[in-house]
Amino acid sequence: MESLLQDKVAIVYGAGSIGRTIAQAFAREGARVFIGARTEGRAAKLVAAIQQEGGQATAGVVDVLDQQSVSTFVAGVAAQAGRIDITFCATNVTGGKQGAALNEITWEDFFLPLEHYTKSQFLTANAASKYMVQQSAGVIMMITAIPSHIPIPYTTGFGPAWAAIEALSKTLAAELGPHGVRTVYLHSSGSPESQESIDQTFVNDPIADQRMKEWKFVHRNLVGGKHPTLAQVGYMAAFMASDKAGCTSGTFANLSSGMVNE
Repeated sequence: MESLLQDKVAIVYGAGSIGRTIAQAFAREGARVFIGARTEGRAAKLVAAIQQEGGQATAGVVDVLDQQSVSTFVAGVAAQAGRIDITFCATNVTGGKQGAALNEITWEDFFLPLEHYTKSQFLTANAASKYMVQQSAGVIMMITAIPSHIPIPYTTGFGPAWAAIEALSKTLAAELGPHGVRTVYLHSSGSPESQESIDQTFVNDPIADQRMKEWKFVHRNLVGGKHPTLAQVGYMAAFMASDKAGCTSGTFANLSSGMVNE
């Protein structure tokens, strides 16, 4: 059976837990993967891991918050590979002070995830879209989390940031759909293996830790409290990026274990 992404060209930004998982899933399904990361070390390890499994991967240094850096990186991929079929930005935010109440943080703390998440998605999506429009095909994929749909306290600016990304994805779908370009986002309740990345957004405060323990709702879902594994996130990403999901755009793949029952 032919792989889901055979001969596709995919860009994945970020080599942390989510980026690593998505890049490896794309490569296993036959895609040629270009990894954009802020530093060389982690990206080089990811390339080596993909190549060891028999996949194709190349890495480059890129700052997803700098338009020129992103444009140069994407242009290089297009020149080298001849096309861009998939783009996925999985870079994370450090800071944002989750665990604090809104009246305990500054505007700058609240706005940080909004600025970083939306800017990185905006720049990476637009950079790839012009090549996708030219070839009349492509998939722009993003990732969000449950506070965009469900009111959860002490998540500061992250819920609004993810909601903004979802609105951005849908607007892009409306504008790019007539040109053959799809946009989708994965909507996840978080994977236990990615806790290290999640922890980078929390304040180091015993009060914050106690608040999150007391907020039992985040542990309730329709499958007995289980959350998606990173492997499951990768499988879903590969399918949604494939031609088998070719009629899906302007919407999301629900990886919330039923917390968002839509």
